[in-house]
Amino acid sequence: MLPMNLKSKSEKLNNDLRPKIVNYIQIHPGSPFSDIQTIFDLPESTLRYHLRYLEKNGEIYSDSKKRIYYPTEHKEKNRISNTQMSLINSIKKHPGITQKELAAKTKINRLTIRKNINLLVENESVTITRIGNEVHHFYIYPEELEKIKTLRLITKLVQDKIDEDTYWDLRRNFIGGDEK
Repeated sequence: MLPMNLKSKSEKLNNDLRPKIVNYIQIHPGSPFSDIQTIFDLPESTLRYHLRYLEKNGEIYSDSKKRIYYPTEHKEKNRISNTQMSLINSIKKHPGITQKELAAKTKINRLTIRKNINLLVENESVTITRIGNEVHHFYIYPEELEKIKTLRLITKLVQDKIDEDTYWDLRRNFIGGDEK
């Protein structure tokens, strides 16, 4: 058993570290164990201990086979299937990948890809860009989502699809603040 002063230092360190790990996983849902280990520069056994603790307390959950971690809210809001996770991982590795290339890399048929991509677009996890007949897929990192929403609003404003008052109302809903 640890002496009292060492035990309290250890508990303080754990209490400071765990919220940081949860915050990182919230910002980067689907983070692999190796990325978390690199970011926090922790020994494997220490990180495994903390992740297990956070999972038991319901703050995160994992795909234990792949050692990938998600915030609990992510599970409740955006239930992502294994197929969708496979698509997201391929899109992250190959930004701008086409549907045909996705099918070849993931071994998933194109109809299934289209259906799941539509759900990921709806969840705002993926965005698509059409160039000619090809559809290119890009992962939307959570920290970039607000910028993308703002750019979409600006585009609609410039194209006269919405008036200026509507633009500012929508922007306040997405971003907050009363700037005008």
